[in-house]
Amino acid sequence: MPYRNFVQANYRFLLFGFAMVFAGNYGQTFFISIFTAEWRQAFQLSHTELSAYYSFATLASGFLIMFVGGRIDTTELKTFSLWVLVGTTVACVLLATAGSVVALVLGFFLIRFCGQGLSCHAAYTSMARYFDANRGKAISIAALAMPVGEFVLPIAGAIAITEIGWRWSWGLLAISIPLVFLPLVLWSLRDARIHSPQSQTSSQDSESKQQRQWQRSEVIRDIRFWIAIPAILAPPFLVTGLFFHQTHWAQEQGWALSSLASSLMVYAVTHAISSFISGPIVDRLGVAKMLRLYLLPMTLSMAVLAASNEFTAWVLFMALAGLSVGASGPVVGSLWPKIYGTEHLGSIRSLVTALMIFSTAIAPILLGIFIDAHYPMASIMGLLLLYSIGTLLVCQWVYQPVLKTNTSSI
Repeated sequence: MPYRNFVQANYRFLLFGFAMVFAGNYGQTFFISIFTAEWRQAFQLSHTELSAYYSFATLASGFLIMFVGGRIDTTELKTFSLWVLVGTTVACVLLATAGSVVALVLGFFLIRFCGQGLSCHAAYTSMARYFDANRGKAISIAALAMPVGEFVLPIAGAIAITEIGWRWSWGLLAISIPLVFLPLVLWSLRDARIHSPQSQTSSQDSESKQQRQWQRSEVIRDIRFWIAIPAILAPPFLVTGLFFHQTHWAQEQGWALSSLASSLMVYAVTHAISSFISGPIVDRLGVAKMLRLYLLPMTLSMAVLAASNEFTAWVLFMALAGLSVGASGPVVGSLWPKIYGTEHLGSIRSLVTALMIFSTAIAPILLGIFIDAHYPMASIMGLLLLYSIGTLLVCQWVYQPVLKTNTSSI
């Protein structure tokens, strides 16, 4: 189905996915990081202390998601989504009113758990479950909310901090959930599709009717899953680690900090473009071909940084990384139902989401160790390049025989 016709026919339910991912941006590092200076000053915290609290909250949220995320398989989607929005609202209120480090850390935990974690989990799981032939397009449209947030929220947040302060900024975010996102979600979930999964595919070619439906306990015992995980986690791991320490490298290389903000806009644009076009490509060419290709821009971006410390190399890295990160949503989101089915998709995705959160918590610490050990930027990028090459090679063969044949033969 052409993109335009697909959106016109399914705009209500697609709005659900977009709204939940955008609300999840409140818990993403790219947005939270603009408040770190204010929090360090308000609570008299060092860089190390604040980073440790944030990483602890992130790891705790990832651990809990493994147990809670699977509830989307057995709970009504509206009920699950409303609880996630309530949790996000409470997190914003906690961050707005925090009077102690304990309250701040609890706010970190809830905004990472409900925002970065469950909100996006609900969106991507529902798009993958309730669409079949147009699964890639559906995930692409939901995933577009993230680059839109990357483009809008940091600027809006910086202005809000200057004009009304960081507490009232989080207060406005808390108010936006019941006033904007709650009505959107309730309206969008009136779509009949949530009662008839796979409605976009005819009964003759619906792969879900013949496909084996894996349980998470079986997936955990599948060696291919663990071989593929480092490749699946590569984009969030690399981007989070490099973004977290970008000001250090900017100061080390003599780059203007204002230039970093402009490079983030480049990343947001390529992220959006890639997210928009990769979904239809997945639907047309299949997830097998896209799985082999989607990490290529990320690998090239690491090669650029390993070869040059000029600011132009950083901008090129941002542009190429955005292409891989944008494609990862439709590619990875379509991979799990293709391999393991949709019946237990929420439980399987919650495991992957938890592992992704763990990786984003570990990446800043790991790179920080190399930085404190006085590794030059080129050496660190060289190590990350080797990792990228390894993950790209893994994608050339893991799952490929299965994706080329009927998945029911697994």
